[in-house]
Amino acid sequence: MPPSSADAGALLERRQNLDRRQLGYISRLQLFSGIPYHLIEDVLKSCPVLELASEEVMLTPGQSNNSIYLLLAGSLQIHLGARDASDCIVIGPGECIGELSIIDGKPVSAYVVAQTPCRVLIIHEGVFWGSIIPIPEVARNLMTVLAERMRLNNKLILERLKSHLMLEHLQKELQIAKRIQASMLPSTFPLFPERTDVDIFAVMDAAKDVGGDFFDAFFVKPDKLFIGIGDVSGKGIPAALFMARSMTQLRMEALRDLPLDEILARVNSRLCENNESGMFVTLFCGILDLETGDLHYSNAGHNPPLTSPAGGSFDFIEVPRGTMVGIIEDVRFESARMVLRPGQSLVLYTDGVTEAMNPQQELYSEGRLRETLSAGRHTDAKAIIDAVMGDIESFAEGATPSDDITLLALRYLG
Repeated sequence: MPPSSADAGALLERRQNLDRRQLGYISRLQLFSGIPYHLIEDVLKSCPVLELASEEVMLTPGQSNNSIYLLLAGSLQIHLGARDASDCIVIGPGECIGELSIIDGKPVSAYVVAQTPCRVLIIHEGVFWGSIIPIPEVARNLMTVLAERMRLNNKLILERLKSHLMLEHLQKELQIAKRIQASMLPSTFPLFPERTDVDIFAVMDAAKDVGGDFFDAFFVKPDKLFIGIGDVSGKGIPAALFMARSMTQLRMEALRDLPLDEILARVNSRLCENNESGMFVTLFCGILDLETGDLHYSNAGHNPPLTSPAGGSFDFIEVPRGTMVGIIEDVRFESARMVLRPGQSLVLYTDGVTEAMNPQQELYSEGRLRETLSAGRHTDAKAIIDAVMGDIESFAEGATPSDDITLLALRYLG
């Protein structure tokens, strides 16, 4: 007698629960920390598990590699020099290796040896790039793993005086962190090429390998476009990690289609949690109705944007005074409104633009930014960005940037 639909449903549920128990290791892996099972469990079911005996070599220098390896049990040793060298990095359960090779496509640069019997989950690069890394939290976790690895590398440099090996490894990981950070930002320009009612272009030029600036643009509804720009306090890896957290929270709240003041309040509340380092971020964000040109915007301690009518001079817009996000809980934010006319432009920027310095220690300044924008007759958003970046380069006369430089230009076409 065939089973009833109720019995079949119960059997399916038991099988699913069994699969979840078998995949119980997911929560113990750093790469998937805080990520709901349902986003990755089906992907990981198809990934093979490698069993290694103690002292067995898993990877050797020069070997090609197209997978990332997640250690489920046991411990691995990474030897940056000779196979039998005592100088090594120990990898424990929950950690990952192989991420360098699948990002830069270069051969393995170290020996990886089982210190004890090990179980290793193998994720092929096609699965990793196609199904796993698009999850924003995975990119953030991978940056955290790389940051922790860099701290360990720094310690080894000081303790074992092998700076030439460790510095090369550190630089490689910084480049990877830079690529991961760049992958979190919109990168295909012009954005939304299928749209004839808006033109957007943006750039983020980090002062170090990674930075704390970010920008974003996405649709919360078919004709409602969210735009935002942020500047995290500090520089380097700490700022980049807080940037990833800030950007993820902002996008999550904005997609709820809430009023802007409530979006900022909710982001502020989340970023105040477990923020012992006292980091903060300035934000400007807006929601543009592409049917009417109606722009609602809110500000959290960020620089005021500039706008101009079609072909006219640029000037700063009045923005609500707002507290920087991540410092004080239960802060209220205000929003304002303006209407963009067809052909009108809006330029968002971070203080790395106006505070860029030349060898004489002079600042680029808000005044020069306004003059540069007003002097041109820009045909599109890219031309606006190119004009400013070109003028900053000319002004700086080769001086090393002291802060990240980020710009976003929007032209409303109507």
